[in-house]
Amino acid sequence: MKTADLKFGWMMAACAGLLSLASGCGKLDTGAHAEPSVRVKSAELAKVDGDKPAAADGAAAPGAGGVGALIGRVVFDGSRPAPGVIYKMGAADKDPSVCSKDGDIPKEDLVVSESKGVANVFVFLDKAPAGFKAAPPAHDIQFDQKNCRFTTHALFCQVGQTVRLMNDDGVLHNTRCVGNRNGNVNNAISPNDRTGIKLVYKRPEREPFSVKCDLHAWMSAYHLVLDHPFAAVSDADGNFKIEGLPAGKYQFKVWHERGDGGKPGLLESKYNVVIKSGDNSAVEIKTDAKKFGL
Repeated sequence: MKTADLKFGWMMAACAGLLSLASGCGKLDTGAHAEPSVRVKSAELAKVDGDKPAAADGAAAPGAGGVGALIGRVVFDGSRPAPGVIYKMGAADKDPSVCSKDGDIPKEDLVVSESKGVANVFVFLDKAPAGFKAAPPAHDIQFDQKNCRFTTHALFCQVGQTVRLMNDDGVLHNTRCVGNRNGNVNNAISPNDRTGIKLVYKRPEREPFSVKCDLHAWMSAYHLVLDHPFAAVSDADGNFKIEGLPAGKYQFKVWHERGDGGKPGLLESKYNVVIKSGDNSAVEIKTDAKKFGL
């Protein structure tokens, strides 16, 4: 073969190789036969779907595996305690014409329904799933006072969300919120203030904290402040619901003001739940009376 022919053949082969290489740079082969060049340890964050991180704790990254809801009920395991009363109608030791004019002032530290559902139980995640980001809700939460009672006994809000402190009574109240990270926040609320004072918590708390009115010592409530939306408070029959959870494994905290043998504390420190995308079966958190100090 002539030298010119050899050179021409070599040039054609080189061009074919370059064309093959160029066509391979246009996309990533994601077929089953492909082998990743780097394996990521389960305790580390991996990149999926562009910039969305997969969670190291087993919870899926937002959007990676769909979302579901935790639906459940807190149930009292034991003989239902009788509802208690602090003051009978008209018998409050201060401002009785306002404070108990419409009825008794009940004890609210342990409210159990006839079907044994426990009210005012906080169920929450300590931290949001890895990679989850959310702005605080734009809507305000009203925290009102009526007949010298806080109308919301257990309240959950997010960092940066406005809580509007209001007063529906014709007497002066104050609202003293004693958080560990947010400090002691004390506001006087004028009689019949239906506009309210804006309260915005700046830091998340590790657990609920007490709220008091120093002018009416029996008035009591609890606030929980988190930097994510994954929390709920059980209703009058013990029911709660937490929506929008990325599919995965979680450990929830279950807290009540009598949850530590009659003192504020945890009923459950690590309540394990697996959330699937879509519908999930309801859970029942059965709690022995001894945990409430009974």
